Amino acid sequence: MDQKRIRKLEQKISTDYGNTTGVAVLKEGKLVYEKYFKGCTRESQVHVYSVTKSIISILIGIAVDRGYIQSIDQKVLDFFPEYIVRKRENTIQNITVKDMLTMTAPYKYRFFCSICEIFY
Repeated sequence: MDQKRIRKLEQKISTDYGNTTGVAVLKEGKLVYEKYFKGCTRESQVHVYSVTKSIISILIGIAVDRGYIQSIDQKVLDFFPEYIVRKRENTIQNITVKDMLTMTAPYKYRFFCSICEIFY
């Protein structure tokens, strides 16, 4: 990789993309570049908020296109036939892939902070 272009990339990340904690580039299955920012390392745990949702949405679209998922209106429990629904656990039976993608499943979100070791 061109070192001048890499320095330019790293400078751009440092000045314009302050929320970036790391970049890894794979080419043909091999790691060709890896750099961390803001004191982070490969082992750092970072909450990525809705970034993951965007990637999962793309993958769900591919799965629908290839027929692995019938539609986003398919029930999530269809993918977990071994799951036994407990008594009075009615809500879970109707949650769809779309509910999960749009974060509209009727459950409260809980986030565990590993630094302070408490749930929010």
